[in-house]
Amino acid sequence: MRVLIVEDELIIAQDLSQTLRRIGHSVLDVVTSGEAALITVARQQPDLVLMDIRLSGAMDGIEAARQIYSRWGVPVVFLTAHADDQTVREALLAEPWAYLLKPFDERELEVAIAVAAYKHRLECRLQASERHLRTTLTSIGDGVIVTDPQSRITFVNPVAARLLGITPEEAIGWPLSRFYTLIATNTGLPADSVTATTDNGLPPPVTLLTKNGNRLLVEHTVAQISGDDGANEGVVIVFRDVSERQRVINQLQDAKRQLHTFQSILEQREKAMVTLGTLAHALGEARSPQEVYTAIINAGATLLPGHRGTLLIYNPTTDLVHPVGHWGEPLVHRPVPRCSCWGERRWALSLAGDSHVCHFIPHGLLGERMCLPIRQHGNVIGLLSLYHPDPVNGGSYQTAAVLAELASLGFSALTEQSLPG
Repeated sequence: MRVLIVEDELIIAQDLSQTLRRIGHSVLDVVTSGEAALITVARQQPDLVLMDIRLSGAMDGIEAARQIYSRWGVPVVFLTAHADDQTVREALLAEPWAYLLKPFDERELEVAIAVAAYKHRLECRLQASERHLRTTLTSIGDGVIVTDPQSRITFVNPVAARLLGITPEEAIGWPLSRFYTLIATNTGLPADSVTATTDNGLPPPVTLLTKNGNRLLVEHTVAQISGDDGANEGVVIVFRDVSERQRVINQLQDAKRQLHTFQSILEQREKAMVTLGTLAHALGEARSPQEVYTAIINAGATLLPGHRGTLLIYNPTTDLVHPVGHWGEPLVHRPVPRCSCWGERRWALSLAGDSHVCHFIPHGLLGERMCLPIRQHGNVIGLLSLYHPDPVNGGSYQTAAVLAELASLGFSALTEQSLPG
């Protein structure tokens, strides 16, 4: 090893030089003050410094050792003839690599140098490992926070700092809760109460409340740091912003729901087309009013199963409108007089603004209410009365209108036949 000797007693320094060379080391220089030691270390970069604690000059060996290691990382072995408590305490504060009491023999010096060299290699490896770990944690795409056992922040990587809206230096030493608050996205409760996991075994995404008031959807994991004795030494938190990913997932889910809705609508329309085709065929084959009634009611039950529907026909003999068929619970149970809406174009009333009292729909029913005229050769001979409890049922009016139009064509085909009530 290349050794610098810092000793203000020349006889001891010469003896040290000879001993070092004898055990296989080289002596770069011998200096007598702390100031000279700093200059020599900066210029020649020795592998080891043998430092007397008591030196001539303004700087003692303890202060010189502190600066040498903090500035250049060169290990220092202290040499001293003083073993009083005060000197030992001061020397230990400088964290020497070894400590030799004068007088010492060659074997003691050799062991002290070997121990110092070994400890220095371990320290270099540890520092390299820490640099590698810090570089890794700094460069990964996830946010990383490390705390001590008291939940004070000891490390924040740049990604975590950016997501939290802070600088890494701003967070060090503060309680984790000052910058990192999680709540359950759906309930707003503290995320600690969330125990479920997703399909990949991770906790479900939670909402991170940042210092600047933003809300981020994040996935996070917490791992405890345990010492060799199992004691808690803090935690490592790894989290990532999944807001954009969740937005895409939500869009895909919405698209799937819309596709499912469109498929259902297409299936319903295909079913309606088949039903209407069957109705048109049945009406074309009908030879009596009763066959027409039956075909209309069967088609109505298939096309509008959620409605209550009643077919009513006017009987001139009684001057009343008679119910002749229905699906669901009938709206009209007995013949009723013609209403003021008789003969008007088809109309629908909903929950809002429904002031018309219709004889064909019991008063007080709240929802979608429709009356559609049935004609024979242009003359109104009856109507199709419909009710659904949902005022925004939507789409049913057009279906009902087509059903009424086909019914009118069916009755017009019964040219010479009467229509009993």
